[in-house]
Amino acid sequence: MKKIFIPISTVVIFLLLLWGLIELDGNRPRPTEFVEIPYDDLEGWASDQQALALIAFQKSCTALLSQPAQRKLSPENIGGRIQDWHMPCRAAQKLTGPTNHQARAFFEQYFTAFSYSQETEGLFTGYFAPEYSGSLKPTDEYRYPLYMVPESLKVLDLGKFSSALKGKTIVGEVRDGEFVPFKDRKNIDSGGLDKLNLEVVWLKDPADSFFMHIQGSGIIRYEDGQRQLFGYAGKNGRAYHSIGKFLIENGAITRKNMSMQAIRAWITENPRQAEALMWKNPSYVFFQALDKPAPVGSMNVMLTAGRSLAVDREYVPLGMPIWLDLTPSLEAADPIRRLVIAQDTGGAIKGRVRADIYWGVGEDAGLVAGSMKERGRYYFLLPKNLALRISPESEKPW
Repeated sequence: MKKIFIPISTVVIFLLLLWGLIELDGNRPRPTEFVEIPYDDLEGWASDQQALALIAFQKSCTALLSQPAQRKLSPENIGGRIQDWHMPCRAAQKLTGPTNHQARAFFEQYFTAFSYSQETEGLFTGYFAPEYSGSLKPTDEYRYPLYMVPESLKVLDLGKFSSALKGKTIVGEVRDGEFVPFKDRKNIDSGGLDKLNLEVVWLKDPADSFFMHIQGSGIIRYEDGQRQLFGYAGKNGRAYHSIGKFLIENGAITRKNMSMQAIRAWITENPRQAEALMWKNPSYVFFQALDKPAPVGSMNVMLTAGRSLAVDREYVPLGMPIWLDLTPSLEAADPIRRLVIAQDTGGAIKGRVRADIYWGVGEDAGLVAGSMKERGRYYFLLPKNLALRISPESEKPW
């Protein structure tokens, strides 16, 4: 029988497709799937505080303009290249202290709004930066650490093996000469990183540590009154699993009553089962101390409360202005209609229409973020040069 040799790159691509780690281009949004939307059709557009969104966008522009002009923004069909963002970013940088009216006029002048033509509704949640008490040294009271990134954790760039895998990575470690998945939450909580001097701060409650992982950043308040921001530095590469879903499935909390506060209350009331519940989410986040007054997102700019959005980069480019139109999950709540900027990502934020609104720091922000589970849609604001390539009838920016 004749032997058939299959290139290793082909095998890798096949396995990653099978595991769902990459998609064929045909599964991604195409320009024909977008419909141009007049600003007059965006309910609430004329009354929003777009000046706050412009401040957030100016932060994004510092990151965008520092990159090579020909660099592609993923997904390229609506992200284009950095040079497509030069005109609106340079114009934004010239605006200081604009009114909402001036900010609104700026976005209308330099951007065109688009929507998906189909499957336009999805789930929107909230996140925040919690504030907990902590210590730089372990004590009888402070026993639960946050860790820095271990040296043994390695990120494998799959693009080096095949151009089809450009931008894709796998996280793991080398054990006994073999590259294997990195330790999961249970292993780490059970001492998997002990005696490596990786602790950056110690917390009172294991739930504090867990929710820092979920939110990705937080403020630690020391006993002398000093406050320190700790932010995301890396993760173990394991898949994120929502423990809220497990609590709904076993009947501990109803879907209607599910919130971050409800999860925290269940953990407090059920300390013996809490550890096993948290281990159901194998994903683990590593932290670093940051010399900044506010959390930093995946775009490496400081987030703006109520105006920064975490998105799935497979579908939404970082830096893009997005108009939200969300139906409230609580009867007494008002619809959320506002302009935000895509500046962050998250382990649970996966899907074509799926996003997380950043609400700020502390308990009040947590109350808003923890109860959010709105259904709604978003509208992309594309620079007009880029919009012309999607819709030739779009108005030119000059």
